[in-house]
Amino acid sequence: MAPGTDAPERPTQRRGFPYSGQHDHRHPVIAASLDQRTLGERVADSVAHFGGSWPFIFSFLALIVSWMVLNTVIIDDALHGKPFDPFPYIALNLVLSALAGLQAPIIMMSQNRAAARDEALAATHYEETMSLDSLLKKNTELTQQIHELTTQISQLLQTNRG
Repeated sequence: MAPGTDAPERPTQRRGFPYSGQHDHRHPVIAASLDQRTLGERVADSVAHFGGSWPFIFSFLALIVSWMVLNTVIIDDALHGKPFDPFPYIALNLVLSALAGLQAPIIMMSQNRAAARDEALAATHYEETMSLDSLLKKNTELTQQIHELTTQISQLLQTNRG
């Protein structure tokens, strides 16, 4: 709880750093969907969460630049002009293609789960809206009845005075 309030404290998230791992999952539908995940689903969600973040992009760019520098400068000098993966970096392209081939279906699995969770959340919101709509109609009817009764009382009081 936040000091001096009845509201629970919300997790903080550092600005500009979406992969902080802290989220607010107080809605029952979201909490239930997270509680029911298998190990594979949790891994897919983590991969998708990290794969769509700035830290992933920067670390991946650093890895690519390191690979190029390592093969072009360091290994080229150590092996006297015979680098492991010379320009156009065919082995690097193979690694990147394999990573993309594995990462895409994992992210799609996570997106499918997110779509199912969003659909369940929308269904819950629809049911809540219908319930509130019913209550609003009943409240409107009661207000109309109160208005009619008040009008009748006012008329009775005016006829008794007159």
